[in-house]
Amino acid sequence: MIQIEFDRLSSDLRAIAKKIPLHWGRVQNNSYDDNINMFVINSYEELEKAIERLDEPHKNYLRRRWYLWQCSKCDEFLFYCNDNADKNPNPRDKTYDVLFDHRLGFDIKGTVIPKSMRGDVEKVIIDQQEMVDFFYDEQSKGRRYDIQNRLFIVHHSFVDPMREFYLRCAWGSKRKVYKLFCDSFSKINFMKTHNVLAGVIFILERELNVVETKIAGL
Repeated sequence: MIQIEFDRLSSDLRAIAKKIPLHWGRVQNNSYDDNINMFVINSYEELEKAIERLDEPHKNYLRRRWYLWQCSKCDEFLFYCNDNADKNPNPRDKTYDVLFDHRLGFDIKGTVIPKSMRGDVEKVIIDQQEMVDFFYDEQSKGRRYDIQNRLFIVHHSFVDPMREFYLRCAWGSKRKVYKLFCDSFSKINFMKTHNVLAGVIFILERELNVVETKIAGL
């Protein structure tokens, strides 16, 4: 991806956010994934044509999966814009998405605070260990299952948790905090879990349309 492609895609994702379901409807699984070849679909219009013969639960599942994959491409690009962040040259390699400081790779995962922990979000923001352990323990057991270093981009709106996609598309704020993460990489205290390293960047909204960010361990 180059800058002009990012500009187009990031704008498109913000525009279609209201069309995307906020819930999977069921646990991510290989069977639903295999209904289409998601990786050759470059626009929402193409996606709708590909899923038009499926029932509504399948459609909503694939709409959300496709949208989050496109968001992840934008997130990764914003990391690659920094001098000490290198893209994995092998797109089929599951060990990492971004290599930081030319030495330590992390898989990038965009996500939200688990429902079971939203009763005390401030506690999660202060101490992320329980949440991170949960992400590894409860991940899908399909072909995407793996244990590797991960950087979780955690989105949460105190205004309304339904504003998840507003935060996923907060590209200006994300660009700034990802640069800070890259510039400060050697100073960050990463968590240890499942014999790997994990980091967390929070993208938060405490007031309507005001984005706040936090890098855990910095």
